Amino acid sequence: MVAGTGLESSLERELKAWRENRSREHAQVAAQRQKTFPSASESRRVRVNGQEVLVVNRPRRPFA
Repeated sequence: MVAGTGLESSLERELKAWRENRSREHAQVAAQRQKTFPSASESRRVRVNGQEVLVVNRPRRPFA
């Protein structure tokens, strides 16, 4: 197992860097989405056929 240690540590470093990069990208996408769409806790009222209706958004499911 001593011979594979260098390769394993290299792969572990690459995986760690990939995960960090991916989490940064996800944070940027989430920030852009928040600017575009109202948050799940927000609600608004609209008039439909002369009545005011409360529109409530469900929270988005996280990425799998």
